[in-house]
Amino acid sequence: MPVRVIANVVFLMLIVGSATVAFSQRTGSGGTGTERPKPKPPVPAVEPTQKTRAEVRIIRQYIPKPVTPTTGRLFVSAEPGAVILVEPLTVRNTEAQKGKVPDGRRDFVFNDLKPGSYRVAATLEGFHEVEQSPVTIKKNDTQSITLYFQPILYSVTISTNVDAGDLKYGKEGQKPNVETIQGKTIKLQLPAGDYVIEITPDEGLGYKERQQRIAVKDNMNVEFPLERIRFSTDAFSVSWSSAEIQGWEMPQAWHVESKNLIVKGNGVALPRDENKRYYKDFQLTSTVKILNGVGAGFALRARDSQNYYLLELTGEKADEPYTVRLFVVKNGAAQRIQAQPIVGAPAAAIKAGQFSAVVRMTDNRIKIDVEDSKTGLSYPLGVLTDPNRNFTAGAVGIAARGNEENAVWIFYVCTDCLKS
Repeated sequence: MPVRVIANVVFLMLIVGSATVAFSQRTGSGGTGTERPKPKPPVPAVEPTQKTRAEVRIIRQYIPKPVTPTTGRLFVSAEPGAVILVEPLTVRNTEAQKGKVPDGRRDFVFNDLKPGSYRVAATLEGFHEVEQSPVTIKKNDTQSITLYFQPILYSVTISTNVDAGDLKYGKEGQKPNVETIQGKTIKLQLPAGDYVIEITPDEGLGYKERQQRIAVKDNMNVEFPLERIRFSTDAFSVSWSSAEIQGWEMPQAWHVESKNLIVKGNGVALPRDENKRYYKDFQLTSTVKILNGVGAGFALRARDSQNYYLLELTGEKADEPYTVRLFVVKNGAAQRIQAQPIVGAPAAAIKAGQFSAVVRMTDNRIKIDVEDSKTGLSYPLGVLTDPNRNFTAGAVGIAARGNEENAVWIFYVCTDCLKS
């Protein structure tokens, strides 16, 4: 069969095939709701799209050259790593040029461009392709442009089992963004990358906060259920020893000496044991000696070393001598809630360094007594209340602010003793 006949047969087959496809699908039809595919995010371009047939010359080195009486040049400002294509639109018999912005620079120069109109396109990993056209080049002249890249965003839907709280998200080492949880679902638009996400449920819901890492490469759904809190009920006491403090989070400057925990300077000590991290209502009994006359403190219902109730008993050298004070500490910042003066016999016991603090916490009320270790007499200091109920459960530990120094001997936490 002649070559021309074969070509005609193939051409007719292509026409018939195209017609069959055209008649089997209505114009504008997207199929049924179940058949229509979900939209996908754009695929990041590796190389700029070329729209002309010009030959492309790859520029390997960043070498600015002076303009000439017959040619011009183009300076392009762009991000490091951007791949830039400059192709002629109205200039005949000339080639396109392509180069990559070097690391540590934010510009690239294209030399020896003939006068006329050009199209500039560029790609950068994780960003949409950008284009600027037309760009006019004049002989014996330099033209400058700036390319602005927009990040490719992916839809990230986070579903959880709590309907109130905060979601923090961001890249490792960066300040996180915060979104309020409403309706158990949060939808985010994020560039590609690795993220740390954390949910802190509202107090009173009875759930633990949780953190995890996600890698965003496409649209994604993230299931993020939180675990219910099992409130701590076991009693525990501490015999301060070098071995036992390994089970505590505490500042390095704090240490054990003669079966006492020596507290020196700002910090918080909390037990690591998960069973001791979620006390709701409890009684704390602790024998303390203030060493420098400033004060002694306790961390109550602590989520961590940055979020807790701080209960302070101050000494004679404090900024507010002989006072019992209650603060709420959030993200390391202390806000005073309430305070009451300590007068008479309990103040004398604190000054002599011979007292035990008995703290009974129920709901949002904290009742404090001071026992004189020498006489055995107990003195009530009153009740401090947090009307906002900032913390509903947490660890019981030791806290100090500023230059406080003290020695903690007995430290005993129980829940059954509230019934007595």
